[in-house]
Amino acid sequence: MQFKQVENPRGNSKEIAGQTWIFAPAPLGTLERFQEQLSSNDVPVCVIVDMAHICLKRNYPDITREYVSDELLDMANMEEVLSLVTKTSGLEYTGSAKPAGKSSGE
Repeated sequence: MQFKQVENPRGNSKEIAGQTWIFAPAPLGTLERFQEQLSSNDVPVCVIVDMAHICLKRNYPDITREYVSDELLDMANMEEVLSLVTKTSGLEYTGSAKPAGKSSGE
């Protein structure tokens, strides 16, 4: 599915499913809202989806959260996407994208 892209997209790009997507920096309000979850080692999946959606929406105004969660993100790329959006937003992500409440087995 194609989404209209803004004229001058900004951010960092990632190829997903044969298409290059540009993830913009997250707004400060978003970082404030998710600050606690992003600084933990157990980032909930819903936060990863929300962050990716918000960052993509800045460059692709018509993209839906449902499309991001059902078509773009999966278990193979969610940690890389989380790392990308936090880096793009000026944060350093060093944790693990395990869903909250899941044990790492350690």
